[in-house]
Amino acid sequence: MSKKPENINVEINELKGKENPTWEVIIPNKKTIGTIEKGSGRYRATTSKTNNVLYAKSLESSINDLLSYFALHEK
Repeated sequence: MSKKPENINVEINELKGKENPTWEVIIPNKKTIGTIEKGSGRYRATTSKTNNVLYAKSLESSINDLLSYFALHEK
């Protein structure tokens, strides 16, 4: 069975002072679901709850991967 599609509002905040460009993905008024770091031509997303690592070729894909992981495993 598949879950009913649901819109999830998110904020993407760039973290300053990091060696590589880094973003934090947040569900407003709830929690951080993960961070994304760009390095070596790809984006590495790390989930906040379980520290699982997901790789993608674009920032948008990496954000979508984090949202999908959150919807399937952490919600």
